[in-house]
Amino acid sequence: MLVLCACKNEKNQAKKIEEVKQSDIQVNITRFEDQLFACDPNKLDVDLPKLEKQFPLFYPVFYNQVLQVPTFGDKGTQLNYMRDFITNKYNTGLLDSVKKTFPNLDFLKKDLEILFTNYKSHFPKKPTPKVITCISEFQSSTFTVTDSIIAISLDLYLGPKYIYYADIFKQYSFMIPTFDKKYMAIDCANVLATNLVPPPGDNSTLLDKMIAKGKMFYIMENLLPNKDENDIIKYTKKDWKFCINNQVNIWTYFINKKLLYDTRFEQYKYITEAPTTYGMPKESPGRVGAWLGWQIVRAYMQQHPSTTIKELLAIKDGQKILTESKYKPTSSN
Repeated sequence: MLVLCACKNEKNQAKKIEEVKQSDIQVNITRFEDQLFACDPNKLDVDLPKLEKQFPLFYPVFYNQVLQVPTFGDKGTQLNYMRDFITNKYNTGLLDSVKKTFPNLDFLKKDLEILFTNYKSHFPKKPTPKVITCISEFQSSTFTVTDSIIAISLDLYLGPKYIYYADIFKQYSFMIPTFDKKYMAIDCANVLATNLVPPPGDNSTLLDKMIAKGKMFYIMENLLPNKDENDIIKYTKKDWKFCINNQVNIWTYFINKKLLYDTRFEQYKYITEAPTTYGMPKESPGRVGAWLGWQIVRAYMQQHPSTTIKELLAIKDGQKILTESKYKPTSSN
């Protein structure tokens, strides 16, 4: 199956800098949540420093940025916060759900081997990231710590039917279908791609923003060629079909509305998460502008087959990529 998927996406594969063998990649996943919740609530002043010493890079980011425990202030208040975190019934119940859903992560190791093999092939000087799992009270699905660690919050992959998602994410219910383990490796690829693609400046055009998102999706599909393209962008097959069948209409909309060179901040609405895309039919998926940027980047790379991803990333001018892509939308594949 993997071979068939790879062949299907072969037309979208960029030139590699170095061919790394999958057998050379070792994936080790550390279950940080087990170690954190194993701490003695009455001895956190002893146990937490030990944990921080064991995870010197990850722990401060998890503690201060993800859980948002203040770096400065009364130590007793900080310990009380962490004591509540590991003892309150909601989080202990969450830990039970995580353990039941993910007694092991063998399924993820296979995907990460593919991901890291391709990552090292395109970026040989980058380290192979270590993988650490945690529970973040639904704060962040995945995040990186420098280039060396990918962290995965398992509480955001318990499946769309998880009993508490509907209440917690009332305003973002359209995202609940993506809280599934099938997207775990894809989210890992996403955070790696996010670190590689510089965010466009505040005065950048919508085209630049679209191209930046397009670069990210292009990197992701190269890192995980075994994944379906609709899953890379977290579209249903119906969503993907809508975009394919309406490519001409989508492109015409952006041209007629003179949006490509608009620098207003509000134009982010065309590339950010949403149940549908502003100004388009209600059956459209969100982020259609990002999807379009992806197709333009694909077209550019097909016009320049000897270009590596690193060389693509070096091109900051979205207009150059659009012009040289010779992108010509059609209504079907």
